Amino acid sequence: MNVGIMCGSYDSASLESRDNNSKIVRLLTMKDYSFVMGSGETGSMMDAKEIIRENGRFLISVGNSFELARTEADVKVSVTSTFESLAEIYKNSDVIIFLDGGMGTLSEFMAFLNNSIETKEEKPLILYNESGMYNYILKDLEVKRKEGLIDSSYKLYFDEAKNIEELAMYLEKAENKVNKDTLERGKVR
Repeated sequence: MNVGIMCGSYDSASLESRDNNSKIVRLLTMKDYSFVMGSGETGSMMDAKEIIRENGRFLISVGNSFELARTEADVKVSVTSTFESLAEIYKNSDVIIFLDGGMGTLSEFMAFLNNSIETKEEKPLILYNESGMYNYILKDLEVKRKEGLIDSSYKLYFDEAKNIEELAMYLEKAENKVNKDTLERGKVR
């Protein structure tokens, strides 16, 4: 299963945030997953990639040619814009996890959520919220629902994991979906 990881890229992020993200990525690399990430080599993104590479996991990196020249990955997907990068990460991931991050991670979550709502595609999105970093986003989504700006179906397109156990449960659910889809495609042939 290809696991997309979205996380902060600022070197100035708190050590607690970076350590929390690294802890999750270490646990993910214990499973037989492949990973999809942007091509940045700073902050938590750099930490995550180092852990993925140290554990011999397959990595797909998406970014512009300048960024890709500076990163090690098994597959490098070259793009020319942030929008194209998001589309490639989305396309190459079976599930996408949003760890602690800044404006970029937040905008990626909102873009992927909006795409899922508009297309009705059930790409598993997991908002990892152990630290409560995303509480304000969840509150804002609910305010928008109450104001009639979105409907309650937005809740169908992502799961909030508040701890490692919930994250593992949602990843197992996503893996079961991938395996089921693969079996069904095999029957069609």
